[in-house]
Amino acid sequence: MSVISVSKSAITSHSALRQQRLDVQLKQLEFHALLHRKLDIERLFECLLTEGQAFVQFDGLHFLASERGSDVMLGFVRTHRQRFELRLGERLLGEITLMRARKFSSRDERDAERLVESLIYPLDNALEYHAAVAKAMTDEATGLRNQRALDEQLPREIRLVRRLEQPLSMIMVSVDHLEQISGQYGEQIGEQAWQSVASTLGSRLRESDLIFRTADDSFCLVLNQTTLDGAMVLAERLLADINRCVSFDNIQIVLTASAGLTELGEGDGAGTLIERANSALARACAREGNCVASHPAPEPENSHDPDAA
Repeated sequence: MSVISVSKSAITSHSALRQQRLDVQLKQLEFHALLHRKLDIERLFECLLTEGQAFVQFDGLHFLASERGSDVMLGFVRTHRQRFELRLGERLLGEITLMRARKFSSRDERDAERLVESLIYPLDNALEYHAAVAKAMTDEATGLRNQRALDEQLPREIRLVRRLEQPLSMIMVSVDHLEQISGQYGEQIGEQAWQSVASTLGSRLRESDLIFRTADDSFCLVLNQTTLDGAMVLAERLLADINRCVSFDNIQIVLTASAGLTELGEGDGAGTLIERANSALARACAREGNCVASHPAPEPENSHDPDAA
């Protein structure tokens, strides 16, 4: 006589399976809604990295922008990767790579693809927002960052160099006799003179440096990892490059510029740093232009001369 042994097994009811599916769908809807609320590109990918773990495990991501936006690298670089092109219709938004230490299974690949698909429309919105913000922070005449961008970015740069304990210097550059150039030859020639100086300055700076056109019609250069002495050397080189005869619409003009510079001090904020740089620039311009003046940062209040006692 044969004996059939049946071990106990857990059987999931139809209602429980239905509830599980509803829970997953609800979680997906909440995730999609969360993505749509992120208009900043980096915040959008931070959300994908953290909240996307509920659907597929990965340790890092790398987004390469196409024509719009900026590249993003978050998390950890790992060996095993899944790369996806992000397209909306015929438009390429960019490509994203998900990375992790262990190999992606076939199911993981499908889950990763569904995860990335949920990114398409939120990413398109974020890229449109990025373009609008970039336009609002760009000077139309020169293509440089404008005063609004300076007001927003300078405090972040100051916090960064303080956290890394690195120096930061600022150079204010003003085109000498710009009002006379515009008054004598017209506003269009004055703008072309500005564009010429902007091109000269931009071509001499490092990628880590920032350049802005201020509301006072000056160029503000923010130099990371640069001391006052280094800024002085750069300022003199820049003025030598600017000081030349240029031709606009068969009109020849001798361009010169003046520069004022300072270095970030211990008690400085963005306002005091700009104020000192502008003060130095005013002194340079008062010397009939084509020169450099500096305004060192004040000594810390607790500093003292050990030989003074």
